[in-house]
Amino acid sequence: MLKRILVPLDGSALSSAILPSVYPIARSAGAGVVLLRVVPEIGMRIGAPTPWVDEQTSERPGGALGIEDYESIARRYLNQVASELTRRDIAARVRVVTGPITESILEVASDERADLIAMSTHGRGGLGRFLLGSIASQVVHYAKTPVMLQRATSDAHPPAERRYQKILVPLDGSDFSRTVLPYVAELAGRVGAQVVLLQVVPELEPEISEVHWMFTFGGPASIGEVPGRASTQTGTDPSLQQQWIEAVRAEVVRRTEYEMEAAQSNLNAAAADLKLAHVPIETMVQVGRPADVILDVAASNGIDMIAMATHGRSGIQRLLLGSVADRIVRHAHVPVLLVRPESPSA
Repeated sequence: MLKRILVPLDGSALSSAILPSVYPIARSAGAGVVLLRVVPEIGMRIGAPTPWVDEQTSERPGGALGIEDYESIARRYLNQVASELTRRDIAARVRVVTGPITESILEVASDERADLIAMSTHGRGGLGRFLLGSIASQVVHYAKTPVMLQRATSDAHPPAERRYQKILVPLDGSDFSRTVLPYVAELAGRVGAQVVLLQVVPELEPEISEVHWMFTFGGPASIGEVPGRASTQTGTDPSLQQQWIEAVRAEVVRRTEYEMEAAQSNLNAAAADLKLAHVPIETMVQVGRPADVILDVAASNGIDMIAMATHGRSGIQRLLLGSVADRIVRHAHVPVLLVRPESPSA
């Protein structure tokens, strides 16, 4: 399944930050790596100061640059990167193309029959520049292959090679979210990683309409039986109000426990599928805001990768899985593997 990895680079140190995350996957899977540099069309090169000149060697050719110059500089840079991969026992090839960045990445991925696209993100405030902004959004939306995004940092001492010991897989109980599991099973088996299955139960709060109904009418409400309304000369009995409040709290606890039990059952079913692939499994059920919990679990449990299914819908407001996946990609300190299942009509 994993035979070829496409790695788009732009010549900057930030874009090459993806490479330490690619090395162990490519070597353990015996996959070849295609290093791609897209030289933007002439209109896109105007005002682009450094990536299209050899930033790695600080070389600044004099005079006007033609398309052949840009391509030559790009190829020379990629050949240097390819040499490093070869030194690590990873087969690498170089591709230099000219055109729109996103479309070119997708075309080369299709042409090379890539099984994975691995890209760095700048992870800047909001939706940052290349590659996290519209380019990564469009690649995730249109690519017919999984995409691995790594948030680049200005760390002066980046790891020479990432080690994958734990892969975190957030699920939500749906069949859709479990479509990532076959990819995770193969990857974990290749790199010898444990898989941590996580389901986050959102913090439950009664609807305002339910509380209003209780305090206004008393008696049965949609969240369960509560004491009827009783009035005194000064209004509603305070002790009865407290009983209503306690009834609300008890119902929230009951619902949360039910959701946690259902979540654990879902995780057990998913774990059973992975065990058939002889992958070590751990399951976790947490309560809270999904993005916060996923990031906290990743940070506190030595997670080396987060893998999840994406809807891949277009538009900034629906980037990846929406605000949850957007936040994970922008804030996670580990690579995020995004798998967009093809629709039945595709």
